[in-house]
Formats: sequence, structure tokens, C-alpha cells
Amino acid sequence: MKKLASLLGICLLSTSCFAQATTTAPALKPVALQAGTATISPANSRIDFVGKHEGEKPDPRKGGFGKFTGQAKVATDGSLQSIAWEIETGSLFTEIPKLTGHLKNSDFFDVREYPKASFQSTSVAAGSGEGNYIVTGDLTLLKATKSIKIPVSVDVSAEGLTLHSKFEIDRTQFGMNYGQGKVTNAVQLTVAIGQPTEAAGR
Repeated sequence: MKKLASLLGICLLSTSCFAQATTTAPALKPVALQAGTATISPANSRIDFVGKHEGEKPDPRKGGFGKFTGQAKVATDGSLQSIAWEIETGSLFTEIPKLTGHLKNSDFFDVREYPKASFQSTSVAAGSGEGNYIVTGDLTLLKATKSIKIPVSVDVSAEGLTLHSKFEIDRTQFGMNYGQGKVTNAVQLTVAIGQPTEAAGR
């Protein structure tokens, strides 16, 4: 299996661009391909986020989603063709129950009004190094849809596919404006195909 490489940064094509320091992807277990498609779910994948506070004590708040579906498709030569996922925002979880409840209300994800969030790739370009790609796609969160670019590292073998992506978005670009000056606008997202969501978070 090819070694998963370090990832690049992300630019929100609308207005903002972040330089993202990344680390090597964790060990992932391949997800079987059926006709070139890996079907993703919490049983074999993770979609996580990290938010921070402004100032000297960022106190990172880690969370994820317990319910989502998606697909990653590859060509016959093993190159990535597309990736998409849809999240049930009400399945959001964190390490702090009170925080979980706050993130679900209208200050942040407003899960009653916007029960779904999604990403659909629109193009895939080769990145730097074997198995690395820059994926352009539409991210829908709250009432906004923005075109973003995300770095993706993919490995395809006889056992199946693994994929890892770590990137940042500006939450305010999607109308999530609560706590500006206290909570950073940048939110880090990680998508890992081949690493199941922890049972406690489902």
C-alpha cells in the first residue's frame, strides 16, 4: 500500500484562504470497492471537526458526526474520480454534552432548520505526489453553498480504498456568526475513509 503523504491547504474560492499545517494520515483499513465505488458510513469512516477559542487559551473543542452517507469513486487505473457525502447534522457529538447541545441550536448548526449538510465534488485534479489530489466541490452548510478546494490523499489496493483529508473552512462564510471574537472563524474538518467513527459518538 502506498504511503499516505502530507496534505496541502484549502482555499474557499469565495473570499478566504487558509494555510493548513497537516500531519501524515493515520493507519486506515481499506474499504472494499464495488464497481469502482467505496460506500462510506460511520461503520467505516469518520467526519470530525475541531473548533477553537480566540486568545492565549484556544481550548480546542473536538467533535464529529454519528450519521452520514457517501461515496468515493475511482477510475479503472485507480485514480480518484469523485467524492460526496451527506451528514445528518442532528447526529453531531462532542466530548461535552452542554457544548453538544449549544452547537445544535440556532447559534451554530441549527439542526432543526438545517438537518442536512453535504459535499459534492465537481472536479478532481492531481496534487503533489502519488495518490494526492486537489478536489473542488460544493459544500452546503446552513443556507449557503460554497465552492471549496480540499486536499485529498487516496490509496487504492486489491483490498479496497482509503482516503484522508484535513482542511479548514471559515464558518462565517456559511452564516455561522455566533461568538466572533471569542470563537475562531476557522474550523478544521477531517474526513477519513477507513477509520470507523467511535461507537460512543453514534
